[in-house]
Amino acid sequence: MFKRILVPLDGSELAEWALAPALTLAKAAHGEVILLRSMIPVYTTMPVAANEYSWVWPDYAREEVRAETRAYLENTAVTHAQPAVTLHPMAVEGDAASMIVDTAVAEDIDLIVMSTHGWSGFKKWVMGSVTERVLHSVSCPVLAVRSAQPVRRMLITLDGSPLAEKAVTPALTVAAGLEARVTLLHVHEPISPNYGSPFQFEWTVAEDRSQQLYREQQDQAEAYLNTVAHRYERDDVAVQQMMITGTPVETILETIRLHNIDLVAMSTHGRSGLRRWLYGSVTAKIMRGSESHMLIVRPLEGELAP
Repeated sequence: MFKRILVPLDGSELAEWALAPALTLAKAAHGEVILLRSMIPVYTTMPVAANEYSWVWPDYAREEVRAETRAYLENTAVTHAQPAVTLHPMAVEGDAASMIVDTAVAEDIDLIVMSTHGWSGFKKWVMGSVTERVLHSVSCPVLAVRSAQPVRRMLITLDGSPLAEKAVTPALTVAAGLEARVTLLHVHEPISPNYGSPFQFEWTVAEDRSQQLYREQQDQAEAYLNTVAHRYERDDVAVQQMMITGTPVETILETIRLHNIDLVAMSTHGRSGLRRWLYGSVTAKIMRGSESHMLIVRPLEGELAP
């Protein structure tokens, strides 16, 4: 259960897309949602001595920003108040990504729910880059909200490794809270046999052995998926399985498109068979190649050791 959820806001409607799923998840756990807004200093040049100037944030400007931020957060808390959820407005000074990371650690946050785009004051807040900075720094799961689209269908990606499975438990918790159907997707990358010189074997023998190896790999992949489904089985989430042979990025993106997936859950790192599947790069490519929401789980540093 997610008892403490952090929602970063910047005053925009786009950033507030994160409120609906965050409040729904918090309600399921009778938890707390921290509404965080960072106040970025607005500096101006002011004389400090004869012919000398310095960059300062005037007190009057600071107080105006503080008052506006407090009013926005308090109004948001009143507007979205729910009986089973505690809303805690919090205003901090500093850049968005750093304040999100620092607050997540200081407040012992279980889940960050944040929009991937927003507007801050008169300037564009490129939330995509903020999201990526947060992902590299926090240990708790991050739910990156891409639109106001509700979550009805979730995809959990697996590669056969324990690290990839780190996303399963938090993903199922999100699915239960949002009442979403889940598909466990195992993308199986076949390992082609190396027969050396084509003159060492008869072609028909090599072809038969290749087909046998492929069937063995496919059977192992299906057995693995059945094992994972049984291990994480729970009564409050409907789960189906899907095993596809192909390359990770292309296969995941095609599955998202064909099955109208609303949310993709994945770990940021994993190992697959004899080769390393760098989930970090896969995750980034999925975020840029689809419009679905993303639940991203980053294993602890000790779990990433080779």
